[in-house]
Amino acid sequence: MEKISLNQLGSMIILFLIGSSSLFLLASDAGKDAWIAVFVGMLIGLVLLGAVNLTLYRLMPELNLVEMIFELLGKPIGYIISFSYVVYFCYKAIRNVREFGDLMIMYLLPETPLAALMLLICAIAAFTVFHGIDVFFRMAEAILPIIVGIYILFFVLIAVSGLLHFQNLTPIMDAGFGPIWDAAFPELISFPFGELVLFLMFWKYVAKSKGLMSLSLKSYFFAGCFITLTNVIIFAGLGNISTTVSIPLMQLTSHIEVFQFLDRIDSFVALQLFTGVFFKLTAYYFGAVLALSYLIKFKRKYNIILIGAAIFIGSFVFRSYMEQVRIGFQLNVKYHFPIFQMLLPLLLLLLAIMKKRRSEKVLLE
Repeated sequence: MEKISLNQLGSMIILFLIGSSSLFLLASDAGKDAWIAVFVGMLIGLVLLGAVNLTLYRLMPELNLVEMIFELLGKPIGYIISFSYVVYFCYKAIRNVREFGDLMIMYLLPETPLAALMLLICAIAAFTVFHGIDVFFRMAEAILPIIVGIYILFFVLIAVSGLLHFQNLTPIMDAGFGPIWDAAFPELISFPFGELVLFLMFWKYVAKSKGLMSLSLKSYFFAGCFITLTNVIIFAGLGNISTTVSIPLMQLTSHIEVFQFLDRIDSFVALQLFTGVFFKLTAYYFGAVLALSYLIKFKRKYNIILIGAAIFIGSFVFRSYMEQVRIGFQLNVKYHFPIFQMLLPLLLLLLAIMKKRRSEKVLLE
């Protein structure tokens, strides 16, 4: 069985959470208090991760999510819920692929066919999945310092260029805590902080389980604080404009000019977009392939092709980028994603606890 190290796991959690979300202003409905909403959402997600997902893993460390479902719910219901997770993982991957294609056309490659861009990133993801989970996680370990380093470079250049105006963030919470809470729950739990339910598919592959829970929580907290900092910088730099543009960080970096020779670093923002989307898309691709491989006993390469085809074809469902955003934030994050990220994991946790107590009772008798 393929194995991954703790460092690789931590790197993947950080890259997966940051994804492309650091390029955008999250919780924009909270306005200048968006960064507070992000921090609140991160704390709620931290509780969800520790109290539900990691506790579920601790109770059944040898199983992945789909195997847990069958163990706790049996075959008839297990097939239905497990296949639902396959669809959920594919849908999340579809959204990433379409987001990448639309934004690249809008900002950098307007003459490139949408299908070509989406096919390119799907093919790269499929190639990675084919080479195994250990290769994918090693990539994360190698690339994380570069990605974080580029973001830090952005932040320094933005500050040196005099683009930060922290008065844009004041007064703090002048409308009270209500708008902050409304923006944080369930929106920010669904995206991005509740998405770590996917790692229930991966934790069983970690070579050494000792320290896994602590590392997962620390990696999550680092990524959450990083996303919060990015939101602070975006709103301090752009103010209310940040709530109306598609990629606020690209808008902000377009104003960078240091010593009259360093400017227009949009290509680096595009690199961050591609890398973030690639890791998130490929992680969901892996999750879907692992789940489907348990449900149907095809050879792995056929499942990779099936899932890849479903993701690519599904990416054409949305008529436009704005339709994808509307469906995502008006329907998915409020009504659909919480089922897979909160309700079902909580149900599985309760069943796992009950099963453990029954087993302990039998042993005592």
